[in-house]
Amino acid sequence: MNPHFEITDTTLINAVFDNAEYGTLAVCANNRPYAVPINFVRVGEVLYFHGAQKNKKMQILANNPYTSFSVVENHALIDSDFSSTEGLACPATQFFKSVSIDGVVEMVESRAEKAQALEALMRKLQPKGGYKPLSDEAYDKALKSTAVYRLVPESVTCKFKFGQHLSEERFEMIVRHLEERGIEVDLRTVEEMHRYRKVI
Repeated sequence: MNPHFEITDTTLINAVFDNAEYGTLAVCANNRPYAVPINFVRVGEVLYFHGAQKNKKMQILANNPYTSFSVVENHALIDSDFSSTEGLACPATQFFKSVSIDGVVEMVESRAEKAQALEALMRKLQPKGGYKPLSDEAYDKALKSTAVYRLVPESVTCKFKFGQHLSEERFEMIVRHLEERGIEVDLRTVEEMHRYRKVI
């Protein structure tokens, strides 16, 4: 990874997880990869996800608990002419934040931990509330029939790409074009460009 893009600050990494609605879980069976998008929630250093007790993903994990998991937060698409006057396609790129985890998936057995994980997921996806807490006995049947897994990280890598490696001239050229285009994601990207230009 280009060292200009690498992020190691745990607070910044956790913010990407907490802002993401879903991530991509990659597993492997018989030397064949299988990747699937999933809802998830971070609780401390652990990620939780859930699903039916019998499906392809769960069957694979039962035999091979090693997995990779990734989350991407897209920012502005940088048109090729935003940073070059040579008429080439090569400078076109996407600015983004991404986090990847390699780790081991473990099945959650206890009702209390299942309820805690799903309660955290509800707070993330439905912060307005409006539901009975998952500790309520009304959920006993649902919790029993739902598989909940924890992903324990063994390694975490994070990449934020906001033009940190660019010359001042190209950096400012991109900023100017994004401000002129002026849609919400462009203006948000400009803020991030300046933020990480200073940090790195």
